[in-house]
Amino acid sequence: MSSELSSLSKQEGVLDQVAGQLAARKTATVSELRQELRATGLSNRLLISPGRLEEIAREEVEAFLSFLETGDEEEIRQRGACRASEGLGERSVLAMTEALRRACWTSNSAKEALGVALEASGRYVNAFLEGYMSGRQAEILREQERTRSAFQRAMKRQARS
Repeated sequence: MSSELSSLSKQEGVLDQVAGQLAARKTATVSELRQELRATGLSNRLLISPGRLEEIAREEVEAFLSFLETGDEEEIRQRGACRASEGLGERSVLAMTEALRRACWTSNSAKEALGVALEASGRYVNAFLEGYMSGRQAEILREQERTRSAFQRAMKRQARS
């Protein structure tokens, strides 16, 4: 039991170290993320302004750094669902999560720290994608309901004619 606590404590220390290295490169990571979001902008379901893409990039880097400290996967799932409702497309989401993983790779971490960082980024990406897919599914269901409702109204109008 004490070796598990020691290992967990060591892992948290390594994550703090990686978070510090990533925080030092925060501006560069935000810039890379913003470029990825702009490059995939046409895949979004809704038109998202360049200014909003900048905000999303900054918010996601902040959320990732926070996740490294807290490990709160539920918060990240909620973020994924929120991005789905905002209209962020699948290609944009995949490019964004890949940019965050790449930030871990380029964090100049020692081999042990890199492994811990990549494992944490994997948990982040999985939680984000789970939330995104759930949010996207909810959006599809809402759209189907709107379509069904419009179809029924049209059929009633046609029946009255």
